[in-house]
Amino acid sequence: MASEGTEHSKQITAAGREILRPMGLIQKGRSRTWLDDRGWWVCVIEFQPSAWARGSYLNVGCMWLWGVNDSIAFHEGYRVQPFSGFLDRFQFEPEATRLAKRAAKEVKRYRAQFASASRLSDFYGSRWTAKLTDWKVFHAGVASAIAGRSKESIRYFDRFLAIENKVSEWLPIAQADAEQLRQLAIDPVRFREQIAERIRRKRAALKLPSIDAFDFDGVKQP
Repeated sequence: MASEGTEHSKQITAAGREILRPMGLIQKGRSRTWLDDRGWWVCVIEFQPSAWARGSYLNVGCMWLWGVNDSIAFHEGYRVQPFSGFLDRFQFEPEATRLAKRAAKEVKRYRAQFASASRLSDFYGSRWTAKLTDWKVFHAGVASAIAGRSKESIRYFDRFLAIENKVSEWLPIAQADAEQLRQLAIDPVRFREQIAERIRRKRAALKLPSIDAFDFDGVKQP
């Protein structure tokens, strides 16, 4: 029998396997993180623990795979459920199921919302008058170029390049990258090829299956 210190994690894993796995999601190793692999992006589900109590938060969001490293990030979305505490296995089992069902609901919503690069570009475009900051502007530029919207893409990249460096180590590197992508934005075919290669490297870093071609247009999406 599992100890109380591990019982809640076992119940979370069991709920994920019952509810998320049939949807095609994969558990990242033995962690409390699950990934919904959409080819050029993933939906990230994190049953986040607390340093102070047994139980779980629920974070669900999207990560675009054109950044080349092995880390997981939330580019859109994040916390969807506050902390659910563990008292005993009888009390927490339905809580784990509730969290997994909420995660499944969010996954379905994101699958529909970002079924194609053009939909992602539309999403960022609808927020143009709002405050798109830092990386969101960069991602908007990439999504728009993939969608063949060169003028919009260049406008986003120009906005990203205009961000002033506030003693940031990452910004100069990111802006140099954005400058190169800006030059490619006028040629959607070449741009897609460049981004596809980045995605392949990112997928390899995350130990996701290799893919030769990516469905940026939502043709194969459910």
